[in-house]
Amino acid sequence: MTFRVRLTLLVGSAIALTVASASLAVWIVAKHELRNEVDNALAARVQLSQTHHSDFGPLEGDPTTYVQPVDGSGNTVPGALIPVTSRIRAVASHVHNGYFADQVIRSTHVRLLVAPTQNGAIVAVRSLKETDHSLHRIGLALILIGGAGVALAAALAAFVAAAALRPVRRLTAAADQVASTGDLTERVHVSGGDELGRLAARFNAMLAALEGSVGAQRRLVADASHELRTPLTAVRTNMELIREGKLPADEAKRALDEALVEVDSLTSLLSDLVELARGEERKLRIEEVQLDDLVASSVERAKSRAPHATFVTSLSHTQVQADPVLLERAVSNLLDNAVKYSPPGAPIEVTVREGEVVVADHGPGVAPEDLPRIFDRFYRAASARSLPGAGLGLAIVREAAEAHGGRATAETSPAGARFRLTLPVGPAPA
Repeated sequence: MTFRVRLTLLVGSAIALTVASASLAVWIVAKHELRNEVDNALAARVQLSQTHHSDFGPLEGDPTTYVQPVDGSGNTVPGALIPVTSRIRAVASHVHNGYFADQVIRSTHVRLLVAPTQNGAIVAVRSLKETDHSLHRIGLALILIGGAGVALAAALAAFVAAAALRPVRRLTAAADQVASTGDLTERVHVSGGDELGRLAARFNAMLAALEGSVGAQRRLVADASHELRTPLTAVRTNMELIREGKLPADEAKRALDEALVEVDSLTSLLSDLVELARGEERKLRIEEVQLDDLVASSVERAKSRAPHATFVTSLSHTQVQADPVLLERAVSNLLDNAVKYSPPGAPIEVTVREGEVVVADHGPGVAPEDLPRIFDRFYRAASARSLPGAGLGLAIVREAAEAHGGRATAETSPAGARFRLTLPVGPAPA
């Protein structure tokens, strides 16, 4: 059974139950009103009989009403039509109060009123034939009207279910289209701001995010393939030259050294690719980190890698909640980037203050057109394409900052470039 059929049945059943309940309530109210009219007529007839003691038996002009007296001993007039029961005798002997009741006398459904008098009781009956006939007609009319209402409700329920599930059908069709073709550009038309409209909007947002993620992965693979091709070609060429054995010893050594440099470049590139590929799946190992000590250690390692570089540090005591491995990688990338672009003898200024790491160099700076993309993966400015590197270091810096709830920014001036790694000072990120 489809959801549309179930929804139709549920809506139709709810409306049918409402119509049936309303019809039953109308019938009960009608019955109550008609019975009240009969009871009032009986009470008036009894009152009239008490005033005119000779008015017993059928009332002239009203053969449906009959009155008979009962004395205190339970006796009645000769030829009486109403049998005297023990309950009637109890009222006549003033043991019980008067009452109304339904009764069948000589196969006739009647309404009975027993009222006490000074010397006994008066029993009045009125035929309910017309009342029952009226109730029957009212009930039949309510059944016909209710049936028509239920049929109309079923039709309306089917229409409402079809209209309500139209956005769901569009979502299903879009999901089937994506599943069968893999086309992530598929979108669902969003109409209205109700729950289904918000669901369609969320579905579109999910497809857009998935499209962006898959696109980023494809670009990463394409860019990585391009970056890997050059060092692999250089290594292959040098190895072939060495294998042929035709190079002089000094040239063979130079070719081997170049191959080792390219292997180191490949190792660094693959390490960066693995770091970036982890992306949001990275599980941070958050702990309390002394940021100034971590930066100081990174500066010492940068000095060992680049003895010609000059570092000037200003490190204030700062504690942050962070993953020390990822944070150290980001700081090292900033230092290596500064070393790469700083002219010989120019100082590299490293500052730590209130959760912020600032690395400033005195190199050529960053061109204004390059600033918006300086942290993108594999992006290299025109002035940097002749230098070693694949354009992944600053991308790792940005991802490390965002993973900790911080940000990475770049500034440029005639004096050089300034990079900031800002981390929140407070509770650890979720």
